[in-house]
Amino acid sequence: MTKLPTFAACLLALCLPFAAAAATRTLRVVGDNNYPPYLFIGPDGQPQGYAVDEWKLWERKTGIKVQLTATNWADAQQRLQSGRADVIDMIFRTPERAAALDFTRPFATVETGIYADRNLTGIADASGLRGFVVGVQRGDACVERLRQAGASSMREYTGYSEIIDAARRGDIRIFCMDRSPAEYYLYRLHAQDDFVKAFDFYSDRFRRGVRKGDAATLALVEDGMARITPQERERLHDKWMGQRV
Repeated sequence: MTKLPTFAACLLALCLPFAAAAATRTLRVVGDNNYPPYLFIGPDGQPQGYAVDEWKLWERKTGIKVQLTATNWADAQQRLQSGRADVIDMIFRTPERAAALDFTRPFATVETGIYADRNLTGIADASGLRGFVVGVQRGDACVERLRQAGASSMREYTGYSEIIDAARRGDIRIFCMDRSPAEYYLYRLHAQDDFVKAFDFYSDRFRRGVRKGDAATLALVEDGMARITPQERERLHDKWMGQRV
């Protein structure tokens, strides 16, 4: 039997998984619908952001159609667990989630802070949250982190803008939120002067997740993302996160 040259064999091995997947499936991806600049709903009611453009690139690189759904964070996780989605984007790996999901390599570092009414002073670390009700997004990793820190009194909301609206009404005076959407929504809702960041709570790294044991989808996602060039990523960064001046 004639053996394929090493390069041709490697090329065939690399392309076959994409060809088979492209012929048999659509990759269903879900993510948080209020996480600018990565994924959020634009004025036209359609998803937009870094993740939208990145998955379009992934689709072109692999030939596999991507169905990207932006929904509230709790619903996104439920869709994955119930089999209505194949991949969840922009998720932290936590001990609780690791029991049910497998994760890709990390692709971004995210900072999470505790924000408070500007007139509420004296909260310098997590121990100062005890006795206060903390606003959180339903399904957020911050819930798990707050419990570990001993802050068990939380009020859950569907999304970040809902949390800020509740804080402005006085329903809560403290909330936990990732820095990027916090800065975006505080400014957009004209609330940047009403609240301060009390302290940096933690930082973690974004990954993509699949249901536990779904090694084929995990490999498919990783291989497709690896095909996006540094130059293409730089253009995405400049478009959605700004250029240095």
